[in-house]
Amino acid sequence: VAELQEERAAIRSNAWAMEAEKIHAVMYGEAKTAVEAGKDAGVGQVYVCSVCGWTGEGEPPDECPLCKVKKEKFVTF
Repeated sequence: VAELQEERAAIRSNAWAMEAEKIHAVMYGEAKTAVEAGKDAGVGQVYVCSVCGWTGEGEPPDECPLCKVKKEKFVTF
């Protein structure tokens, strides 16, 4: 629908969401494998871009690799 209506912001948002979900699936799979093996999931500090949802562990990069916003836009958990 977004493409039919040429809603560029919606198209971009959907694309970012799909990329972020790919990362989430990998992280979930790694945690699931660890737990099934009787180990702690071992997840360290997690950060999420508040603009696009890109997610990583450790220290956030200076710029979001997906939407290019500055480090200050990351939320840390």
